[in-house]
Amino acid sequence: MKKKLEVYKHLRYNIKMNMINGLAWAIGFNMVNPFIGIYAIKLGADDFQVSLLNSLPALMVVIGVIPVTYLINSLKDVHKFAYTVLYIARTFYFLLALAPFFNKELQPWVVVVLVGVMNLPSMAVGMCWQSFMSELIPPEYRSKVFADRNFWTTIVATITVLVTGWLLDKIVFPINYQVVFTVAFIFGLIESYYFSRFHVVERDLDEAKSGSFYEAFRNMFESKKFIYFNVTSFIYYFAWMMAWPIFTIYKVNFLHANNAWMSIFTIVSSIGSILAFYKWADLSNKRGNGFAVALSALLLGFIPLMWATAKNLYVGAIFDFLGGIAVGGYNMLLLNWLLELLPPTSEKMSYIAVFTLITQISAFIAPMFGMWLYTQMGYVAFMILTGIARIVVSILYFLVANYEDEIKEIEAKQ
Repeated sequence: MKKKLEVYKHLRYNIKMNMINGLAWAIGFNMVNPFIGIYAIKLGADDFQVSLLNSLPALMVVIGVIPVTYLINSLKDVHKFAYTVLYIARTFYFLLALAPFFNKELQPWVVVVLVGVMNLPSMAVGMCWQSFMSELIPPEYRSKVFADRNFWTTIVATITVLVTGWLLDKIVFPINYQVVFTVAFIFGLIESYYFSRFHVVERDLDEAKSGSFYEAFRNMFESKKFIYFNVTSFIYYFAWMMAWPIFTIYKVNFLHANNAWMSIFTIVSSIGSILAFYKWADLSNKRGNGFAVALSALLLGFIPLMWATAKNLYVGAIFDFLGGIAVGGYNMLLLNWLLELLPPTSEKMSYIAVFTLITQISAFIAPMFGMWLYTQMGYVAFMILTGIARIVVSILYFLVANYEDEIKEIEAKQ
């Protein structure tokens, strides 16, 4: 009884630290990320450089995920490594504020490179966090815990984006971005501090070293469902992310969105997510994570079809609200489904690394391919093609959700 009470206390403590860490992340991240594209454009970025803002971060993950996984698997105190690297990652918020001090021609490239490199330490921390959550939060609590975190962080993110967009339009450029990014850096330090407060049990070093990336990769073929999950996620990420830079370009260059409007788009999307988080959590508890992911992916497929008809900012805001409902479920439940498919072994981090590698290869190629396709086809045709591709691939998610591994079927019969 005493041991159960101690475990419960640790669970409550870690949930609390995870929530505070998430709130600080939401403030810092949403003072930077929604405005990076328009910041780069104001500094003179062309269409290719805007597409690199989406592609280069993914390339850094593709390059770094295997060596980072080897490094993490060789460490005894992964937690200390993770929060140290998080401090480094959040320093990039401040470095972005320095871009206007460079030569005019170099300014957009400074932003592109910093955004790309920043994703490498962020990726390492993200992998560690996913592994920690699989260990610290029992499966029966995850839907509720993640829904709570996503609900409150999204509310805070919405307020942050609203205030940030207003400030950016009130203060002269580029001082406005420099002030905002510096404040984001301060909240990044707070985020890192509370990440360091997690109660994480140190691993046995011999067990940690046993988690070979290639051994894990080979063992994954024993679970066809995990393979199908990764292949489908790769294809869906491609169809999803190839439209990301096009949305930014269309909003800024054709609908003439300013900072306030860019914040409004983020806000209405966040409101859609807030209203749907607990509904998605309930659906995943009733029908399973796989079905809920597939449904959210299907709904997300209709968003480009809607945007193909958008002629003004107000209509676009309605479409982004609907998109927020779908993307909130997809982002939250895809993580739940990944954690559900992880093996209870020391190879867990390697499995996460494989999923990260596969999806980020897609995320690297897709925006540049999407930009090229957009220039060849035009806006409306591109959006229709993207929407149809997402809808078709979402059907694969439904098939994967209904698939049962032969190993599990045999165990069930026994």
